[in-house]
Amino acid sequence: MRRRTCQLSEKFKPNRMEPGMVPREKGVVAIIVALSMVVLIGFVGLALDLGKLFVAKTELQNAADSCALAAARELTGANTNQLTLAEAAGIAAGMENSVLFQDETVNFNADDSVTFSEQLSGSYVTKGAAANPLNMRFVRCTVERTGIVNWFMQVLGIGDQDVAATAVASLVPGQTTCAIPAGMCLSDFLTANPGDWIEGALGPQGDMTGGFKWIDFTPPGGGASELNAALTGPGDCSLPAIGSTVGQGGVVSSLSKGWNSRFGIYTNNVESDPGQPDFAVPDWSGYAYTEVNYPAQFDAFSDFVSRRANYAAYQGDALTGLRAERGNSNAKPTAFLQQHGADRRLATVAVVDCPTLDAGAPTAPVQAWACVFMLHPINTSQGGSGTGASRMFLEYQGRADDAASPCASSGMVGGPGSIGPLVPALVQ
Repeated sequence: MRRRTCQLSEKFKPNRMEPGMVPREKGVVAIIVALSMVVLIGFVGLALDLGKLFVAKTELQNAADSCALAAARELTGANTNQLTLAEAAGIAAGMENSVLFQDETVNFNADDSVTFSEQLSGSYVTKGAAANPLNMRFVRCTVERTGIVNWFMQVLGIGDQDVAATAVASLVPGQTTCAIPAGMCLSDFLTANPGDWIEGALGPQGDMTGGFKWIDFTPPGGGASELNAALTGPGDCSLPAIGSTVGQGGVVSSLSKGWNSRFGIYTNNVESDPGQPDFAVPDWSGYAYTEVNYPAQFDAFSDFVSRRANYAAYQGDALTGLRAERGNSNAKPTAFLQQHGADRRLATVAVVDCPTLDAGAPTAPVQAWACVFMLHPINTSQGGSGTGASRMFLEYQGRADDAASPCASSGMVGGPGSIGPLVPALVQ
């Protein structure tokens, strides 16, 4: 019997690999892997390159915020060249920041990085294009970093990127601030108009009565040394809230040294070297106003804004009728004030009920905050007579929280309805 052999046709035969042959599937896998790599690189690029841009944006925003806050501090309407000062302060503060993982200094374009406006939503112009510089109350800082190179996104044909940041700041009422250790009597505060001269009487030991008082914000301790340090330094910056109790300074005959340093007049024991940490910073101008050289005794501030713009130095005792340069005292010249000066003669003071402060227990609650203009130095060692010896004058400039107040300080921004002095704050 013959055995029958079953043979498969060619189309049913299994594929057999000849030696040296490569499966066709391997080529497909290579293509899939290549395409996947492009997608993966794209995702990595999105994560890393966009993260890099986000970090740069945050760093630039910090620089813009710093710039705007520093510039806004100068928009007090107290200096005809306030926009120049604001621009310089803003750029200096902004350039303290760095970008690209804190590796590069932030650069500001002096021509248009800092612009100003009278209204938040108004037109912002450079300092040179401002028609009314004293009316500018809002400042906008813009900073950018161009040509940021992508690490991975270049593979997808996406080139270098630009990032920018903007901030707007102004002066708004705050919760806290820095003030000089003086208080305005409530009776004068309720009746005075901006520009009025308020008279105080200096006692034989340097204590003050009349329309003003020396104020100790941390009674009963401190004394003359604490008050003098507030005058040579930024002021007392740990101030109580409205309604809190403050005390009378008492015998404070040495306060003329700290007071006069703000006019650029330095006495021994008051640091006049800008290189020292306890340097007593003067105002941009030491030009003084007394009844001798300014008999109108009203609104000397309107004259001061231009004197300040020219960094006018103290004009000397002969012209003011004072004796502020006696002994070891000396007044610094214009060049010194221009280089080292700041806003030091427009000051915030507490408003207190003076009869209460003069009572047996010399303390009284803070009723409000007022803005005053320091008109003149005090006579050294209480010499001579008249203004600067037995009398002194301060010019009232209105409530410290008034939107037009020339007083500005540093402190915490207040909420709606805050009645604190003006402090710089971001508004956009």
